[in-house]
Amino acid sequence: MYPFLLPEIFKYSIPLYDVLLAIGIIAMFIYIINRFEKTDGFSRSATNRLIILISISLVFALIFSFLLDGIWHSIKEGELTFGSVTFLGGLIGGLSTFLILMKYFYKEGIKDLRKIMNTVIVGVVLAHAFGRIGCFLAGCCFGIPTDSFLGVIFPHGHASQVFPGETVYPTQLFEAFFLFTLFIGLDRISKFKTFEIETYLIGYGIWRILIEFIRGDDRGSVFTLFTTEYKVFPTPSQFISVFMIGFGIYLIIRRKKDAKI
Repeated sequence: MYPFLLPEIFKYSIPLYDVLLAIGIIAMFIYIINRFEKTDGFSRSATNRLIILISISLVFALIFSFLLDGIWHSIKEGELTFGSVTFLGGLIGGLSTFLILMKYFYKEGIKDLRKIMNTVIVGVVLAHAFGRIGCFLAGCCFGIPTDSFLGVIFPHGHASQVFPGETVYPTQLFEAFFLFTLFIGLDRISKFKTFEIETYLIGYGIWRILIEFIRGDDRGSVFTLFTTEYKVFPTPSQFISVFMIGFGIYLIIRRKKDAKI
């Protein structure tokens, strides 16, 4: 639960969140490259081109993550408020950018788009899992107070400011465990093969709706159905997750209809 990996070196400390995020991105690229070449049958040149497009998409994912989170907070505060990021904003921005780049810079790969996206989304799950461990170490994305034996006290980070000295749910670790499990399932269970995108959209969408009920950090709101001591519901993440689940179901229905034609 310490925010820095090392003491100051040249007047700069290395946040553990950044370290875990870097590890996650590296693990994602290793997985994607290996699967592109050894499982999906792409040549080295095709893989290199796809990796470049993915790298560009990551930059836009960060930008969208920053903007979307700021929009939610700005709506709540009534004034422009930026400063934090949200994963779902990055996911939407990153995947949208990748699809646009595929259309204009790798047209010949469109025929293999489903295969490519299935591989990419599994890699994203792996990176996200490491990222959530980084959230735990940074004290962000924390849970609500609890008397459960699962509760932890954060000495640093946003959690210590909102709930100083209180035990809260380590929702970051709950989600990291879920994501690592989901990664293994998508990568190893044959029934999920070629349905990785749909499984992810529905599975993570349901998970995110549920975990939000015990998240203690305020991520803003779109509209209000009900409120609790800690948050307004539905949260922006729950709002987006409903569309993720719906889109996943739509893709499954569409594939079944296409298979009958």
